[in-house]
Formats: sequence, C-alpha cells, structure tokens
Amino acid sequence: MLCPSCGTKNNYYHRYCYNCGYRLINDQEEIKSHEEEQPQKPEVEQPSIGEKTAGQDFDLDFPFKADKESVWDDETLDWLFEEPDYTQQFPLRRHRKDKGSLLAKRTAKICTTIIVLAVVLFISHIIVDQISRPDSKTASHGSRIMASTFVEATTIDGKPAHRIIVNTSNGEKVEVLDNVYPVIDGKAEIIYEDAFLYSYFSQGQQKDTIVVQLDLTIHGNDLPEAKERVTFTLNTPLAPLTLIHPASGEAMVEGKRYRIILKAEPGSQVFINGNNYSDLVDQEGKLEKDVEVPDTPENIYEIRVSTRGYADHIRNIVLRREIKEFPLTVNQPIPVQTTDQWAKITGTTHPQAVLESSLETRSQPMVDPETGNFTLYVKADALGYTPCTITAHVEGKKDSKLNLVIERLSSESEYTTRAWALNYEELKSNPDLHNGRIFVFEGVVKDIIALGDKSAFTVDVSSDNGSSAQLVYVEHWNSLSISSGNKVKIFGNRWGNYEDMPHILAKYVYRYDS
Repeated sequence: MLCPSCGTKNNYYHRYCYNCGYRLINDQEEIKSHEEEQPQKPEVEQPSIGEKTAGQDFDLDFPFKADKESVWDDETLDWLFEEPDYTQQFPLRRHRKDKGSLLAKRTAKICTTIIVLAVVLFISHIIVDQISRPDSKTASHGSRIMASTFVEATTIDGKPAHRIIVNTSNGEKVEVLDNVYPVIDGKAEIIYEDAFLYSYFSQGQQKDTIVVQLDLTIHGNDLPEAKERVTFTLNTPLAPLTLIHPASGEAMVEGKRYRIILKAEPGSQVFINGNNYSDLVDQEGKLEKDVEVPDTPENIYEIRVSTRGYADHIRNIVLRREIKEFPLTVNQPIPVQTTDQWAKITGTTHPQAVLESSLETRSQPMVDPETGNFTLYVKADALGYTPCTITAHVEGKKDSKLNLVIERLSSESEYTTRAWALNYEELKSNPDLHNGRIFVFEGVVKDIIALGDKSAFTVDVSSDNGSSAQLVYVEHWNSLSISSGNKVKIFGNRWGNYEDMPHILAKYVYRYDS
C-alpha cells in the first residue's frame, strides 16, 4: 500500500505510514474489512447465569456477578471477551509526537512559573524600594550638601564674561580660586571676565581656545564640604599685547622709576593699574610709560589692553627691589653731582651702622646714634661718571649695600673732546685698563636690560662684515628712548667689565638712523 502523503510503500496491515505517520485506513473501513475477512463462528449456547456447569467447581458468576435485574447484551459481552489483534499497528510516529508535545508543555509550564516568580520578586523589590526611599532621601539630604551648577555667557560693561551659578539647598558659601562667595536664597553667582580667565588658564601662551576648569568647594554648617567641577571653553581671542620691557614680565629695580614698554593694536585702550594711558599709544601701537616704584620688595602692575573685536588681555608685571635687613638710602638723586673732586653724600641708615665707601673719603663717615642720618665726602678724580659703593655694617645683621654714581660736571664739548676711540679686544682682555677714561664708539643696540631712572642695554660694536658680535654693556642715567636695532653713538667712562663685556657709564647717547 502506497502512502498518499509521502509515497512510501507500506504493508497491507499498516494503519499508519511508518515514514510520515499519515493515517492509511480509517476505523469504519477497517471494521468492515475485518468483518468480511472473519468467518462466521457457530453460535454456542451459553449457560444461563447463575447455573454451574457440570464437573466445574469454579463460580461462573465471577467476574460478572450481577443482580437478577442486570442485563448484559451481546455487544458488551463480545467487547469484554474480545482477544487483541496482535497484527494491529499502533501509530508510532504519532506516539512520538505526543511525547514531544508533552515535554514541550512541561517546559512551557516551568518557564511560565519562573517568569511569574521573577515578576513577583521584581514587583516586590519596587514596592519595598519605594517604601524605604523617602527615608533614605531624608537621611542623604541631611548628611551631605546638595548642589548643582550652571554656566552661561554674559557681559560686564560690554566685555565678554562667564557667569557660574551654584544652586544648593543646604550650602552656605562657595569657594573658588581663593575667593569665597555667599549663598543667598539657595544660589551663589560667580562672574569672571573672559580676559581674566584667558590670562589665568593660558599661562602666558597665545591660544585660540582655552578650556576652563574651575574646581568649586561648597561649604555648609556641620556638613562635609562638597566638590563640583565646572568646565567650559573660551573661543574669543585676546587683544594683541606684547611686553617689550620687561620682556619676561619681571625685573629688579634700583632707581625710583621704571619704564614699561609694550605694543598693542593701534587704537587700543591701555590701562596700567586701572589708569588709562591710551593717549600714549602711538600710530604703531607702542606705549612707553615711566612708573613710580615703591620701596617694597615686590610691586605688581596690571596691564590691561582693550581692543574692539577681542577679549580684554590682562598681563601682570612684577618689579622687585633688593631686600635689605636694615635701610641704607641717600637723599640726593643719582647720579650725585659735584663741581670738584669731592662729592658730598647725605642719607639715612641704622643708627648703629658703620659706613664704608669704595672711593676715597675725606674723613671717617659719622652716623647719628639716634636718627641714623649720615654725611660723607668721597673723591671722584675722573671727569664725568665714577661708580661708588657704600656699605653699612651692623653687628649681627647682614650688610646693606648701595650702588650709586658720582657725576663730576663738565660741558658737553669739554667732555666729548677728551674721548678716546674704543679698542674692544684690549678693554675686554684687561678689566682694569683705562678705568675712568672717556671713550667714544658707535654700534647697534642689541638687548635692552632696563629703562627708567637708569637705563641698561648692550651695544654691538662689530663691523658689518659678518664678524661675531662684540658687545659693550652700557648704563645711562638721563631720559632715553631706544629700541633694539637702533644705531647709536656713545660717549662714556670705562669702568671695568660686566659679565665679560667692557662696562661703559654713558654720559651722552646719540641715536641716528644712518
């Protein structure tokens, strides 16, 4: 018999296809066929119920004992006594499918149970967490400072700035960059100009953008301090500013005044310690200003340049003075002038000090034991400038020294006509040669060390034939405006060497362009 489903050949007694399980014969056809094939059995008279068969000692009523009123029909009896047909095929593939279906149902039940348990546990966790959360919030709020920050761009008097807002429910004050800001109505406002932030975070380097990182510390009553970091970017370029003197932004000062030289964009506004000196800016953007320097160890001058289209550029210049354990000052301006060989010097020092001079003195200097005022006379043999060092000694203290210059007055013609031509190699190799002698030379300004009451710079006196530089160290005490690269002609007194360069105290400095 061929299976109509898959075409597999089956035996005639197969009720199901052994390959695909397809049902080959239905029940009605099978019964009919079976009746046709089975021969008619002769009817056998059955003994009546309740009677015993002769020669038999077993009870025929077992297992079919019934009441007298019970009725057993022939169909029921045939079913009870029917012998199984061992040639009948059971649907093996369908039987295997039933087992697989049962296993799938069991697996589905187990999975469903696990999912239901997981959902129940999750819901229980949420309920418990929601019940306990208010208490934890209250405890957390009471044990630490709650704060949030916000940054926005703003302006101050038309200048770009950034405002930092700190919102806190239990903070009292906010500390940032060594400044403290109070919290008012749960909020603290901090405003910085972009120029200040650029200068602070650029560390003196020119950059188009600066990443600002501010570390905030929020303080509260009886609560541990909280830390917050604010980060934002500055994109506005700073106004152009170049420090020419002092180029490094720091300098040691001897005189009472110091000259600050800088360069900005033409038309810029320039402020020094808040004072407006914009009228001193020339057409090239250069500014020169002599500032008074107090007798304190460190003096800071804030330079601020404002230029349209740029953020304000702020730089600090630090001018320092030598720290002395006790004072030593003179009353006359330097150079101390005299018309003859003996120069009178008056000043103040420690009342118990003993004075010495590098120049010859007329008599032993005397110091007033109450006021510390003193007077001494020193001898200046050379016409023009003569250096002098005064030293004050006090027992148990470090000596105080004062370097000054004595100017023996003369006319310009008298001074310049006595000048000798400068022999560079000769003076460099012999520091003590021709000290006090007047020399004249020409050269190009190389480096500017100081400008103000006393100017100091180097001059290259080498020829233009490509030879190595021949530098002369020059000091000058009159008003002078020079820059690197200027050609100069100098008349001055030679006094030793300074850092292996011939040292000239210049009385006259002439600048020329050709």
